[in-house]
Amino acid sequence: MRALPVNGRALIFGLAGVSLAAAVAAGPVLDALAAADDIAASRDRLARAQAAAAAPPVPAPLSAPDETGLVLAFRSRLDALAAERVASVDGAGINPDPARPTLPRLSASLRGTAEGLHGLLQALETGSPLIVPEEAELSVERPADPEIGRATVMRLTLTVRGVLLPAPPTQGTP
Repeated sequence: MRALPVNGRALIFGLAGVSLAAAVAAGPVLDALAAADDIAASRDRLARAQAAAAAPPVPAPLSAPDETGLVLAFRSRLDALAAERVASVDGAGINPDPARPTLPRLSASLRGTAEGLHGLLQALETGSPLIVPEEAELSVERPADPEIGRATVMRLTLTVRGVLLPAPPTQGTP
């Protein structure tokens, strides 16, 4: 083997030094790039949190401490909405759900014009307390009679969920 001339050794040591310096400098550069990605993700989360905070609050769901109170609250809400529209409430009741005891099904039967019942459903879904229909069946109760100017009367059978609130904790007496 032949020994490298002094200039060749200096070149190899110089290249090794430059390589070592590049490797040492690459760590902080990669850390800075990772930090930039983290900052972008944090800004995105902050923007979503600000948008959620600026959104109007979601109305509370229809709830009561017991089944009787839940049916009464449901019926009074339906009566109030029906009074504002061309609709009437024929009945409302409760169907307990053994699989979800704190979320019983409430059912109602209503009559009215298609416009009145549509407006009532929209008010249920957007007003307070929030009532979201699980099932809704619309049928013709009585067809229109153009000779006497009678509108079509529709029947709406509605099923929604209510929320039974937990009983307040009782404090034991000593």
